[in-house]
Amino acid sequence: MSNDSVQPGGVALRDPFYGAPFAEAVRRFWRKYTVFTGRASRSEFWWWWITSFAIGLVLQLVPQAFSPNTPLLENSVGSYLFVLWAMATLIGSLALGARRLHDANLSGFWQFLHVLVGIGSLVLFVMFLLPSNARGTRFDL
Repeated sequence: MSNDSVQPGGVALRDPFYGAPFAEAVRRFWRKYTVFTGRASRSEFWWWWITSFAIGLVLQLVPQAFSPNTPLLENSVGSYLFVLWAMATLIGSLALGARRLHDANLSGFWQFLHVLVGIGSLVLFVMFLLPSNARGTRFDL
């Protein structure tokens, strides 16, 4: 499917979908899994972030039901499932993060702040909350 095809909601895949509904935001994440160019709206980013967080939490907690004597979040099966989920979504999450930063007219390379555990992620959290900036169109190809 080409990037200029119109998706549900009347928005081309190449364009940010402002006010994207949950299902469309998740669908766009998978369709643009390796796309680091262009922009992503706040709704596209946050719907995916909430979804990914919830899935990771479920993967961590469901195995706990089968071994109740294990301390919470220390179940090895849950940990392996969580790591597999994180690895499976890593590239797509970085790509989506770059597109979200582009929409705020920032370089996707700001994501290297994740290396600074704690403070770097907090700074990025604030950056991901920034509103769209019309100058961010410079990242569109």
